[in-house]
Amino acid sequence: MMLVIITASAITGIIVGWWLCSAGAAAAISRSQPHMEKRVRYWQAQARAPLAEADRLEMESAVPNYWPRA
Repeated sequence: MMLVIITASAITGIIVGWWLCSAGAAAAISRSQPHMEKRVRYWQAQARAPLAEADRLEMESAVPNYWPRA
């Protein structure tokens, strides 16, 4: 009888430990997600700035120059 109780306690402890670990990991991920989204938006904006500048320079060079420089 004692072996059954020990086995059941060990199995229950493993299941509860796994559940607590999973809940803690899910909470940590949920808590860090807004911070990571903010960092991603920042770096996407940083990557977009040179592309916008390149597009602007390309548009300026595409305009024909009707007035030659002296």
